[in-house]
Amino acid sequence: MTDTTVNINGTVFHTHKLSNGLQILGQPMPDFESVAVSYYVHTGSRDEPDPSIAGVSHFLEHMVFKGTKTLDWQEITLAFNKIGAELNAFTSHEATVYYARVLGEYLDRAVELLSDMMYPRLAESDFEMEKEVIVNEIARSEDQPYNSTYRRMMQTYFGNHPLGHDVLGTPESIRNMRVNQMREYWNRRYAANNLILSVAGNFDWDHIVQLAEEHCNNWRVGDAGRNVEHYEPPQSINDIVVDKKLKQQIMILAMPSVDIKDPDYYAANLAGSILGDGDGSRLYWNIYQKGLAESASASVWAMEGTGILYMQANSTPEEAPHVLKLLRTELDNFLDVGVYEDELRRAKNKWISNTVLSSESTFSRMFSLASDWVTEGRLVSVEEEIERIEKVTAEDVIRSIKRFPIREKQVLTALGPLGEAELLA
Repeated sequence: MTDTTVNINGTVFHTHKLSNGLQILGQPMPDFESVAVSYYVHTGSRDEPDPSIAGVSHFLEHMVFKGTKTLDWQEITLAFNKIGAELNAFTSHEATVYYARVLGEYLDRAVELLSDMMYPRLAESDFEMEKEVIVNEIARSEDQPYNSTYRRMMQTYFGNHPLGHDVLGTPESIRNMRVNQMREYWNRRYAANNLILSVAGNFDWDHIVQLAEEHCNNWRVGDAGRNVEHYEPPQSINDIVVDKKLKQQIMILAMPSVDIKDPDYYAANLAGSILGDGDGSRLYWNIYQKGLAESASASVWAMEGTGILYMQANSTPEEAPHVLKLLRTELDNFLDVGVYEDELRRAKNKWISNTVLSSESTFSRMFSLASDWVTEGRLVSVEEEIERIEKVTAEDVIRSIKRFPIREKQVLTALGPLGEAELLA
């Protein structure tokens, strides 16, 4: 067991590891009345190697709320209601997170309940009943044109790589899944050494460690591995789905970019912001503000081992071929002409403001603790984050993008009334 306390520029961080490998992280924020607490499970859809369990991570997230060894779903809901907790969970390609925010006086009960939920009942009757809920969720997602295009882009871009697996799974994989497959997955991935208990807000650190010892000390050790090899598509791909019923044309261009641990992570994110953030970016001024598209944006999504730069636009079919050319033109200008100091300054200011503002939320700090630990194996202060952003030069920004075969490996995914010949005309 290891226990460390560090003070970085006045910010206190605590870390402790139980003998079974459960990592505990904490940032006291004594000026707050509330405390946010979460279990970060280092598992998601990229950890579902077998197509027959596609969607099991997200399905399991639902099942965790259906009952524990000691409480049924109504008792779980009532118990959190009694302490006035904000409670939720989410599943992504890389993580499943269960979190609650409560007044400091109710922290003990919140930790007890969340810890209990990490050992769910996984009853077959609940499992079979919840299948239809998931299948309906998939249907709703597929009814949203942008969502279905984005999911298809991920599958086309990543091919057989685990990141091509959809978080929700497919109707077939969900309906055919057996409860024993979920139990086996839970047994393998929900192990103490693959979980992080993260706390931010008004709490006493020694008491948090004591609670963890009390509720988690007998948790088993399991599989904490993951394949994180870098991935790029072998060549450019055009995947154009024609749907004549749609009145809009959705286009997503995806290209290789930095992974989450890359030294150029900050530079690449600033590149994405300059190119296409929600307001004030090149795509914003040159496409959206000119009324050529309902939306036009770009960003970098950095994951473990790999990442993508993606540009997207949603326009009328009449404007779509022109808008697609503009997306590529803006990217070419970015690569060939470079970045101006004033737009880099604006992108930095936005990111820094967002970092500082979110640091005033116990929720945000709780999430940051876990993600920083997964990425760097240590905790990062807001001041250090700002310093890293400020250090990035215009040359860094361009280099971070030019390092990758941006032009040679573009995956275009489109959905709308236009076929490939019309769209690329």
